[in-house]
Amino acid sequence: MPEQPSGWEGTILAFVVIATVLIGSAYSIALVYEIPVPWTVLLALAAITAFWLRRRRRK
Repeated sequence: MPEQPSGWEGTILAFVVIATVLIGSAYSIALVYEIPVPWTVLLALAAITAFWLRRRRRK
């Protein structure tokens, strides 16, 4: 039976979940410690983590 190519749905879902958690955490940190956290860094970190998880799973 041939393997089905893996879709991007799981990677996109992982990105959204990771980004949501990071943004919520950064918002809390920003409120408590008054340290601004750039959202672009959080989105880039979420994307890198999602792609790393995708690559790790495929091996």
